[in-house]
Amino acid sequence: MLPTNFHKTFVPERRLIGALLEYAALGKGGDLQTISRETGIPMGASTGKVPAIIDYARGMGLIYLQQAKGSAIRQPVLTPFGRVVALEDRFLGEKVTQWLAHMNLCRGDIGAVGWHAAFATGRAVLGRSFTRPQLEAHLVSACGPGNDRIGPLVGAYLDDAALGRAGVLRADGDQITRNKAPVLDGYAIPYSALILSLLDAFFPNQGQITFTDFRRKTLWFDVCLWDECDVERAFALMERKGYLGVDRQMRPWIIERKSASDEVWPRLFDEMS
Repeated sequence: MLPTNFHKTFVPERRLIGALLEYAALGKGGDLQTISRETGIPMGASTGKVPAIIDYARGMGLIYLQQAKGSAIRQPVLTPFGRVVALEDRFLGEKVTQWLAHMNLCRGDIGAVGWHAAFATGRAVLGRSFTRPQLEAHLVSACGPGNDRIGPLVGAYLDDAALGRAGVLRADGDQITRNKAPVLDGYAIPYSALILSLLDAFFPNQGQITFTDFRRKTLWFDVCLWDECDVERAFALMERKGYLGVDRQMRPWIIERKSASDEVWPRLFDEMS
């Protein structure tokens, strides 16, 4: 997982992530200064936004990084999600892209420690609405003390230059309220692709996974802020697309793979209006 200070207080600017995705799509690699020069991502002599933007893109599940041990050369490589975003929504302007990027940032494997604490494990502690001091206290408890724990974590969702279009959060002074992930037919294919990727990561080589195990290991329902009715509606929509199934004869219900995640990601935007 990405450490608590990976962002260096920078928010994930979509135009900079888009520049990195284009760089990765061209198969390029280099040291931080080279990446800065060729992408336009600001980088000073010793500090700058390049490391933070690379880490944001990693945490969002858009790239993985190839870097030989001891080498300064970094080569960002597009993931299946990253490939379709680079091709069709390079600047992360679509709400569904931002929601998927957010969900990945909250994961307990590739995501960021602070995001996981705030949006996944933190659901039971913070609920849907909380104050900035409450969030700060929770992050200190979960991640340890540090400077500006909540700045980029909250700011990213209030800034249109970052992930503000998704509507993950809204703020009224010190009061912060989380919004549920959309349960819409247009999101059924994107959610199917993400779930299949989560199954790949958390349940490799397993064709059937109980809802209980999926919920416990991925915490995805908590990230979505869904209740049982939301979960049932979302999976009913996904089932109709045919990429995964649900065995409702068993208790708890069982998720069944019907496709490989790599086959579904290219269809991410097929049914977006």
